[in-house]
Amino acid sequence: LTLPTATEASLGERPLPLLPRLPVDDMCRAATPPLDKFAVASASSLAAGHELHAPSEADLAREGPLSREQVAEFYESGVVLVRGLLQGDLLDRVLAVRRSVGTMMPNAETYGTVKTEAWREHACFLDVALRSPLAAAAEQLTPDEVRGAGRGKPLRVLRDGFFSLSPGKRGCGWHVDDFFFWPTKRDGPGPGVNVWVALDAVEAGAGGGLAYAPGSHRPDFLPQRAVIAPPGEAPQTCEMQSLSPDSHAALEAIKECPALQPGDAIIHTRFIFHRGDPHTSEGGTPVARYSVRYVPASSQLEGINFLPPEEPGGPPRRVTLSGVTIDGAGPEHGHFPSTELRET
Repeated sequence: LTLPTATEASLGERPLPLLPRLPVDDMCRAATPPLDKFAVASASSLAAGHELHAPSEADLAREGPLSREQVAEFYESGVVLVRGLLQGDLLDRVLAVRRSVGTMMPNAETYGTVKTEAWREHACFLDVALRSPLAAAAEQLTPDEVRGAGRGKPLRVLRDGFFSLSPGKRGCGWHVDDFFFWPTKRDGPGPGVNVWVALDAVEAGAGGGLAYAPGSHRPDFLPQRAVIAPPGEAPQTCEMQSLSPDSHAALEAIKECPALQPGDAIIHTRFIFHRGDPHTSEGGTPVARYSVRYVPASSQLEGINFLPPEEPGGPPRRVTLSGVTIDGAGPEHGHFPSTELRET
């Protein structure tokens, strides 16, 4: 795959070849094999529910776009709301193209538009993922000492996602990302940072935004993880409410679903439960957001990916990711670009 240069990305020119649509309603449910294939429950030094380490003074004092208080909230709650993280010309460029992003899941019940590797259509998304305050915040929240063999190396973009929640769509229910949207080992170097940036205004109580459950990365919520990803079975990522109403209610009881303006960001660790918030009426317009998942270069891939077709118009190529680190991955595994932040 050939990526645009920084100059081409800045100008929004020469987007990459498009990935074709996937002819499924719920790509993750249909495409992800049973989780025991990836040995999710293997012994590790990071017990489930303890993936996010306690911060040191150096963690809190690290320079970046987040304040000391925001860094502390991330480590305490697993999530932090950051107003105006993305601003200026780059935000304007993304807003100008947000209505023209195609979908890889036509006729989905969950979202009007879902698109990974959105930079294949509009190169401005590459600047957001690699060269913006989103990347700087992820770097700030990922101290060198937890990067394992990736010490001293930039973070990698594991997966991006453009989502547009249209009126009448239900969104994905309470979940942590499955092995398509987060294809690395559970106990890998971390903490694993997911940055969501709003591309449309979200009014309080009107729907269209992102709900999250502060503190749900902790051991008390391991039963909820098991509901949507039972051992030995294919995950049902978006189906928490129907599978376990009590588990759904427990997350609803602690949820936050803030009003947002374009450029506001929700930053959370990998195992925070979150869900799309359906519109409360059939009127209105779609609400778009863009998310980027950042991990250390030494993270071991474990999950699935879809690559461009071998022939134009052909089906995407599904590959199983296992036994290779991101910095050792080749084009046959996918593309996991490095952040490109200027030295200060």
